[in-house]
Amino acid sequence: MSFQDLEAGRPLGSRQNLNNGKQDATQAVASGIFQINTAVSTFQRLVNTLGTPKDTPELREKLHKTRLHIGQLVKDTSAKLKQASESDHRAEVSASKKVTDAKLAKDFQAVLKEFQKAQRLAAERETAYTPFVPQAVPPSRYLPQEGLYVHRCVRE
Repeated sequence: MSFQDLEAGRPLGSRQNLNNGKQDATQAVASGIFQINTAVSTFQRLVNTLGTPKDTPELREKLHKTRLHIGQLVKDTSAKLKQASESDHRAEVSASKKVTDAKLAKDFQAVLKEFQKAQRLAAERETAYTPFVPQAVPPSRYLPQEGLYVHRCVRE
């Protein structure tokens, strides 16, 4: 079972057992990887907006919050992956669970690599571009004798 299997809608099979109402570690890792992947996609969309007219201080704040959220997801998923990996050392653990956990570890590394790539691009763009701050539109003057509106030009 890998992240791609989960994305394709394949069930986790016998791994769906619950331990005292808690999610199985393998299932928690798969869920965490899915959440990280979704958040990284959002992060990449925000990064692609840097340097455009939509690049505002609000966008930069959202980018920062998304980065922190992904960091927390990574921390939680990493702990669950460690837990799943440690349980794989017991003799009664099936070979298929070990394979599943190994695939999930590989998927976890792949999504981390994507996030790191997006973070590097974000850092480059955040320093290269300043956020767009819309300035107040200067008032128009109506010249009744000419029937025209005249806009004042603001030069920097």
